[in-house]
Amino acid sequence: MLNSLTKRSPANTMTSKLSLYFAFIAIVVGATLFVLSQSMLYWLEDELNRRTLQQSAGTAIVQFKHEAKSPLIITTSIRAYNRVQDLPEKYRALAQYPIGFLDEIQNSDFNDLFLYRSEYIQDGERFPLLIVMNAEHVELSPTEWRSINLISIIVMLVLFLLFGYAIIKLTRRLITPITQLSQQLKSTDPNSHFSVPSDSATEFNELADSLNRYRQQNEKLIRQEQAFARYASHELRTPLTVIQGATWLLKQKSEPEYQTRQRDRIAKAATDMQHTIEALLSLVKQEQAKENVTLRTINRRELEHIIEYVQPLAESKGLSITLQMQCEPKILPSESVLRMLLTNLLNNAINASDAGVIAIEVDQDCIRITDHGTGLNESELSSEGHGLGLLIVDALCQRYDWEFNLSPAPETGCIATLRFAQ
Repeated sequence: MLNSLTKRSPANTMTSKLSLYFAFIAIVVGATLFVLSQSMLYWLEDELNRRTLQQSAGTAIVQFKHEAKSPLIITTSIRAYNRVQDLPEKYRALAQYPIGFLDEIQNSDFNDLFLYRSEYIQDGERFPLLIVMNAEHVELSPTEWRSINLISIIVMLVLFLLFGYAIIKLTRRLITPITQLSQQLKSTDPNSHFSVPSDSATEFNELADSLNRYRQQNEKLIRQEQAFARYASHELRTPLTVIQGATWLLKQKSEPEYQTRQRDRIAKAATDMQHTIEALLSLVKQEQAKENVTLRTINRRELEHIIEYVQPLAESKGLSITLQMQCEPKILPSESVLRMLLTNLLNNAINASDAGVIAIEVDQDCIRITDHGTGLNESELSSEGHGLGLLIVDALCQRYDWEFNLSPAPETGCIATLRFAQ
């Protein structure tokens, strides 16, 4: 089955299909033009002969009025009669045609001829007028028709070959970018870049650009998934270790106070795990039904709980964390999501600082975290610890249409800003 999908016969290629399609169109158009041209030649031939008869009628009338005898020889092929009895015996039936008749007559009794049946008045008396023209003398002979047909066929074949060659060249030029993109898609090199020849149509260049953007987005999603897996492993490992340790310690002593302390450690670790899982699950939800999520208010106690969570790490480095709330804004993210956002940003600020104060400011439309540490550093932002945390922050902000921004502090350090969606 796989071989049948990967190996296509030449007749199934787009180039072959387009060539056959245009060849079919060319044949139909050529045959139609050939039939139309033949019909036009026949019509023109008969029309010229009819007009010749009409013009000859005027000449015949003038001469008959000047006592010319019937039959009147106008040309070698045209005879004029003003008396029915002057018609040759085989032409007597021509007198039965109505006045005004002008057309070719094909009869087995005589050769094909053209007849113009009319009349004229002389001295108050009506006289019949029959103009007869032998068709064999004025029409193209079968040999001439064969020559014309042969020339027409040769010309059409030459045009068909030229047209086919041009179509094949054009088709190959159109298909080359697609073939090139197909080969590039089969490439296993993740760093390969989609490109088409410089003279390709604009649509193919746009397609290559779209494929490049699509590949970049896929690579970004893969990196995010890998980062999420590492982040989840890192974040869940600590509370699991705490739970395992506290469970073992519960078996060591039976004092009520000791038992209560270990159970509190287990409960706190379980709560931390629950917050982490809820925040990460919000990233992998396929539906974006934000209209079903109600706004909630950030209160001071919620932020103080988050500060308490990172306080031990801050104190170990001699840092203090301050909180200034201008108001209590309303947001969409849950408590677990906000906890993960601020915890990551606070951990980054603590890791980048050796002393001083980390300030948290809450306004109507944003939350700012300012530290006085080493400031923005490319190597730190791309390191395993900081890179994962900021990647999670960025993904969560995109999920809720928030804006995440890192900027240098006025003197030293960094300002991390979370701006809410309006």
